[in-house]
Amino acid sequence: MTDSGAVLETTEPVDASQLPGDVILRVNHLVKEFPITKGIFFRKQIGAVKAVSDISFEIRKGETLGLVGESGCGKSTTARSVLRLLEPTSGDVWFRMESEQGGDEIVNVATAKRDVVRRVRRDMQIVFQDPYASLNPRMTVASIIAEPLLVHGEGTKQDRLERVKKLLEVVGLSPEHANRYPHEFSGGQRQRIGVARALALNPSFMVLDEPVSALDVSIQAQVLNLMDDLQDEFGLTYLFIAHDLSVVRHISDRVAVMYLGKMVELADRDSLYERPMHPYTHALLSAVPIPDPHLETSRKRIILEGDIPSPANPPPGCRFNTRCPRAEQGKCDVDEPEFRELEPGHWVACHFPEIQQVF
Repeated sequence: MTDSGAVLETTEPVDASQLPGDVILRVNHLVKEFPITKGIFFRKQIGAVKAVSDISFEIRKGETLGLVGESGCGKSTTARSVLRLLEPTSGDVWFRMESEQGGDEIVNVATAKRDVVRRVRRDMQIVFQDPYASLNPRMTVASIIAEPLLVHGEGTKQDRLERVKKLLEVVGLSPEHANRYPHEFSGGQRQRIGVARALALNPSFMVLDEPVSALDVSIQAQVLNLMDDLQDEFGLTYLFIAHDLSVVRHISDRVAVMYLGKMVELADRDSLYERPMHPYTHALLSAVPIPDPHLETSRKRIILEGDIPSPANPPPGCRFNTRCPRAEQGKCDVDEPEFRELEPGHWVACHFPEIQQVF
């Protein structure tokens, strides 16, 4: 960002050697704020909703990073800012993509020019939460899946139709479904159509924005297994957003926990579920049901007191201090904790981290 608030545009791709070879996405100090205005004729900004506040993480090729937290914590805003469906307020989103000349190039998606973003769109795709709302009810399945191919000028009409039929088979549907409309399908089938559309341009990175939360429990496992199979088959990298920690544990390699726009813990799946350090993570995991009546009745449920503060006016210091059972006055409500690596690969933002057995 410049002093005037204008976004600087990247004119040249960055040398691929600036990112480790196994990293496909690196997010540095990402911030997204939504202005709060008043007035009818002359709109004046009086504040801002701090949806995402200075978060950093990276995703390696072929892995799944799960992003969890309560509703309104900034998960979806983070994902949409990474894809630049929302314009980031500040920060960098470095993405490794295949260059037109062959080989890799690194692009800062957050500041790239429109023609560069258009090329990035081929490699970065999203599957939305509501499979019905994200599909145009006036378009056939064939038109929906072929639309990315048409926008990017891929092949002839017959080539696109053949591609659509192959994609329908890949996601477990029949090619005969191509001429039907979205309302003729079940929720799980509609989500498969959304996945097929996302795969149309052979992306390397996909955001899965709560892809199973709107589906019946009996269908969720089928869609999750489909995503696993597609990842193995096409070498995909996922950013998986969810609030169901059981689902996240099933599909993720590493898990990041967000609270009120901040990342509070990041670790590999087993470390986070078996050795959580942040008190907010302790509370989240204590709410996950265990399929064992004896363990379920004997463990202690952590109930957080109070309400989530407004993202337009977050508390000073640690944002979790108003609900944290271990918060100390004069420390947690004054100093913001540093997001630091306490164990190899295990990052925590807490003044008083503590390993706690939840299961």
